[in-house]
Amino acid sequence: MAVKTVQVQPLSVPSTSAVDFGAQIDNVDLEDLSDADFETIRNALYTSHVLVLKNQASVSPKAQYELTKRFDPAAESYGHGKTLDAKRSVLHPDLKTIPKQTQVQVIGNGFYEEYEGLKNFTLKHPHHKVFHKDAIPENDDLAYTRFYRWHIDAALYALNPPKVTSLMAVKVPAGRRQTLRYDDGSGEELDVPLGTTAFVSGQNMYNLLSEADKKFILRYFQYAGKTLSLEIFLCRFIRALSRLFIFLMER
Repeated sequence: MAVKTVQVQPLSVPSTSAVDFGAQIDNVDLEDLSDADFETIRNALYTSHVLVLKNQASVSPKAQYELTKRFDPAAESYGHGKTLDAKRSVLHPDLKTIPKQTQVQVIGNGFYEEYEGLKNFTLKHPHHKVFHKDAIPENDDLAYTRFYRWHIDAALYALNPPKVTSLMAVKVPAGRRQTLRYDDGSGEELDVPLGTTAFVSGQNMYNLLSEADKKFILRYFQYAGKTLSLEIFLCRFIRALSRLFIFLMER
């Protein structure tokens, strides 16, 4: 039987889209990842910033963690805020820790009898109502949604986030779709599947700024009780919001 080679191709986007990042990778065995295949993934990630690895339904939490750690050998633990203890994390109400691989967290919604050593547990996904000042009216809530918040995967203070974030899609909602409202005064809307995760390019965001705004963010300001250069803050901000991301798909 011939060995399939790893294939990398740009993500397919509509002709009207300005998205210029992201790639799809096929034929990757994360349970037995060779140095050559990892180098292909690494080069693709640093070129495309976001990767979608297809057909990964059977990948174990151990293999997922080892892939993340391979990019960043110093990434030993999960952490948010100023603690390495997931139970004291600011995001603990939204996630559960896999007992046999504590660096991997589970997020989602609903009751589950068993998953990777977790038994009889309930996940509750945050709703946009708890983040936005003006929520979508109750009678529109089923058909419409909003982005919940910027997604930051690790500490911005006492702990450094891993260089790479990986997200395994175990079970995704199927069937109906929703209309996402930006509600920023533009009137723009977006047709999305349930459970959508959006990605933005911090590099493109910076490049869209005027020269005056680019100069402004290099000045100093007060942030969380510390005087930081906005240049430093911008690097952290972009790294936290749009750093290298690997998305593992079931099929």
